[in-house]
Amino acid sequence: MAEEASTTGRRPRFWIGLIAIIILLIFLYFYKPFETYLVAHIPQVHFSNVVFWFAALVGIVGYVMSHWQSFRSQFGRDSGALNVETLLFDSLQVSILVAVIFCAGGTLQAVAILGEHLVGRGAIVGGAFGEKLLAIILMVILAILFYLLHHVVRAFRDGWSTRRLPPRSSTSASD
Repeated sequence: MAEEASTTGRRPRFWIGLIAIIILLIFLYFYKPFETYLVAHIPQVHFSNVVFWFAALVGIVGYVMSHWQSFRSQFGRDSGALNVETLLFDSLQVSILVAVIFCAGGTLQAVAILGEHLVGRGAIVGGAFGEKLLAIILMVILAILFYLLHHVVRAFRDGWSTRRLPPRSSTSASD
């Protein structure tokens, strides 16, 4: 009973903290001195590529939280006995999914750049348009490849099973 009270008491604090962080990030996004500080002190950071930076932040936080949960579950099971193979496959799967998140963020950023190019009355048929469109296509292909690689790693972890239909019997074919 005490465990249930502690876990239910902890959940609202987590969500309140998460909402506070989101509000802080939104405030910092619109706070002009913060933008000038970032641009002045960190090279190649601009608010025009904020979508990719957000995807990178989500990927890094997701990676850290996944490892934390994986280690916590492994140490909690057998009181100190560590299954390295499970941790390795967990780490590999999470790394590949983070790569998918990065590719998705890069794709969204490339779409935003292409949209900005088209709204800015850039040449529709030209080298700049083709370059931006090619970036989108390549990022989508990379995301799909990483996603398929994730399923291959999962298949190796869980064991490869083929999904073939059973052969038909000769009596059902003649009827």
